[in-house]
Amino acid sequence: MTIEELLEKVPESFRPVVAKYGPALIEMSAAELWAWLELLVQGKTQEAWRTVMERLPDNELLDLGATLGEKWNEANIRNAEKIALQRSAALAFLKVLLGAALAMVGL
Repeated sequence: MTIEELLEKVPESFRPVVAKYGPALIEMSAAELWAWLELLVQGKTQEAWRTVMERLPDNELLDLGATLGEKWNEANIRNAEKIALQRSAALAFLKVLLGAALAMVGL
């Protein structure tokens, strides 16, 4: 399949993205394409992104992808820390309410 044929098969709004990254998909064998789809299904988005980026001629994009991946990981760590704090605070609050409820029923 050529990039032109692929572009004809996708909605017009997708065409700029497909024009840029579609050649990487077209270069994949059927087995490689299925393996790439499995990465997406398994939630391994960074690996899937890297697989596409490695096939593009512009290595700056690969470096950008790595930088974005690192920033994404850092943001996920910060978010996980915030969620852990929220859960800890909620648990402490619920323990206080549990104590009050037990006092109400005489336990």
